[in-house]
Amino acid sequence: MDVTRLRGVGVSPGIAMGEAVLSERIIFTLRKDYIPPHRVEEEIQRLRAALVKTREDLVELKARIREKIGEEHTFIFDAHLMMLDDPSLAPDLEKLIREENVRTESALSEVHARYLKIFDAIGDEYFKQRKSDVADVLTKIYRNLASQGEEPAVDTRNKILVAHDLLPSEAALRFSQGNILAVALDMGGQTSHAAILARSMNIPTVVGLHNITQIIKGRDVLIVDGTDGEVIINPPLTVQKEFLSKREKYEAYRKELKKVAKWKSVTLDDVRFTPMANIELPEEISHALSYGAEGIGLFRSEFIYLQRSTLPTEEDHYQVYARLAKEAHPYPVYIRTIDIGGEKNLPQLSIEQEPNPALGLRAIRFSLRHRELFRIQLRAILRASVSRNVRILIPMITEVEEIGEVKRMFEEVKRELQDKKIKFDPNIPLGIMIEVPAAAALADVLVKEVDYFSIGTNDLIQYYLAVDRSNEFVSYLYKPLHPSVLRLIKFVIEAAAKEGKDVAVCGEMAADPLSAMVLLGFGLRKFSMNPIFIPRIKKALRSVEYRSVRRVVNQALSLRTAQEVEEHIIEKLLVKYPDAFLMMGSS
Repeated sequence: MDVTRLRGVGVSPGIAMGEAVLSERIIFTLRKDYIPPHRVEEEIQRLRAALVKTREDLVELKARIREKIGEEHTFIFDAHLMMLDDPSLAPDLEKLIREENVRTESALSEVHARYLKIFDAIGDEYFKQRKSDVADVLTKIYRNLASQGEEPAVDTRNKILVAHDLLPSEAALRFSQGNILAVALDMGGQTSHAAILARSMNIPTVVGLHNITQIIKGRDVLIVDGTDGEVIINPPLTVQKEFLSKREKYEAYRKELKKVAKWKSVTLDDVRFTPMANIELPEEISHALSYGAEGIGLFRSEFIYLQRSTLPTEEDHYQVYARLAKEAHPYPVYIRTIDIGGEKNLPQLSIEQEPNPALGLRAIRFSLRHRELFRIQLRAILRASVSRNVRILIPMITEVEEIGEVKRMFEEVKRELQDKKIKFDPNIPLGIMIEVPAAAALADVLVKEVDYFSIGTNDLIQYYLAVDRSNEFVSYLYKPLHPSVLRLIKFVIEAAAKEGKDVAVCGEMAADPLSAMVLLGFGLRKFSMNPIFIPRIKKALRSVEYRSVRRVVNQALSLRTAQEVEEHIIEKLLVKYPDAFLMMGSS
């Protein structure tokens, strides 16, 4: 008997089996619905009433979510209230209604299309997912125009929720009602709010299934494997038994990992390592600490820009950074300055399209071209540094001259704050991201200019191997264990060690147990990753002796291929440390 299996992306681990329930899809249309000129003012009042009602709904939803699943999950509604209060949103909608004589629904659809175009042009997966936040707010306004309010209730208790996509507030509301067995979506990615929320609530979730909503019917029985990214439709009894056994093993493993989060971060021969978290929102800090994070190794500051249609003020920046510093204290917080430009466009600026945006005006190149924006961000970070646990991280450095320019601006901003008698940490550490091959090759020179390195392995490997890992035709060439990649990373780690400077890895290599062991063998001690992977990495590294790992990893450097490296490490370490490899391929 043929079994229908759909492959997607597992974004929240775990396995569930149950009956499917389909959620309604919201569709914006660009069809214009015109009104006579004498009805324009009436339409404006209709819009304003819907905006007021939407604000009331968001405040009420925030209170409900706080009560049901905790304060840390209300960040979605804070972000949406910020968008709703954006000083350009209402005027833009009113302008469209007045100038084009259209109903508010048409104006909302046009604004939605504009944002869709902006976010779809962004290469970074996290920021591409933020378009759902805009859709969420606009959908709420749209519903309130017709006094529909919240989406009609669908009973998801003890069911598997299947949808085209889940808007962030819809995910929070559905998940807070409890008893959802699992989620399967046509759309979405690792960094969507639905994925973040599902992980925090241990709801197995698979996204990127493309057409599951067209294939299944209500009451079909599904197996959702969020660990391996698979959905099975109406599985026969033999397949059901197989997955039930797999679920039992996974649950035992998950319970063990939960305990590991609280254990000390040391190898068997007492070598200390530090697991840290990569986050995008200040609200994720408590979640990260609960998984055993000992600091925020990477805070992506771009969300401050991408959640609004006007440029953030210094105070907007400061409020976010001060909250980060306070909630993470006494652990360190590494704030990466804006990494945007090229394919990561800012909605608030008209940035010229570039023929090759990945190699264009982005990250620090963008900041040094838009200096006032950079000064605003530097001032805000410095003001938040009074807690003495804030660090600054500069992305995409290519040459020494860029560091010199950043340091000059940094000192100017410090003097401005001193002149105004504004307090800050005068010794705030300044570090750089190593993600351009030129910077990696020059690491022994650059390290003398800064306080620490953070290696962004995702971009470094793509640039070094000339491989776009999101391109299905060449992604097979993206190999973190490629011998040339390992030699380059080892050189960077050793260059920092020689100068007594800190170095961390904040790319996906830090979250993969096999790669993390290689990095440990090179002398790395700071691993920063998505918080949910911290217990897994902690368990793997606690299960080995640094001395043995270092010897095996150094032997691997003489091998010719990534496959040979992987086989060598597994063969030499698996027999000796089987616990380190337990369910290593799971998420």
